[in-house]
Amino acid sequence: MGILQELQDEKHEMEMTPMIDVTFLLLIFFMCTLKFKLLEGKLTAYLPKDVGVNQTEAEPIEKVQIDIHVDELGIKMNADKSAVYNDPTGDSRHTFKDRKVRYVIGTQNYYDLDNLQKALKRIKDGRDARGDEKVPAVLQPYGMTIMGDVIPVLDRAVAAGFRDITFGGAFADHIR
Repeated sequence: MGILQELQDEKHEMEMTPMIDVTFLLLIFFMCTLKFKLLEGKLTAYLPKDVGVNQTEAEPIEKVQIDIHVDELGIKMNADKSAVYNDPTGDSRHTFKDRKVRYVIGTQNYYDLDNLQKALKRIKDGRDARGDEKVPAVLQPYGMTIMGDVIPVLDRAVAAGFRDITFGGAFADHIR
């Protein structure tokens, strides 16, 4: 009996245990490295209502846009307004003295936050009387506007009754 005959008589089987081990290791590896999207489905999205399976037309919502313009920059002062701001690094807090800010709603200009709030209250009350429960407002700052100019307008809009308030962004051609 030769060597070839002995090799042919041997029973050859594939070992399944190492293959199963490798499969489970790969499965565990992919399960541990998988990142689930937790925020998916929780983010609000304003999708068009006139496209897709819904055949009803979307009702246009009239928004109130409040434009914020800086007419005069004023003098940059220290935060406590004790002296003119002089910090070469620009890291310390500062404010402005004699700064003139103009607020525009439609074609009306307002130079005082109290008058702006009264106008916003009149607009909100008028919309509520018509049955518009959710009246959106957009705060649109233009060139050289700082957060110190925008936040008081936000406070006045909330005090006037607006709840759906968004912030716009100025484009380069709007900067004065």
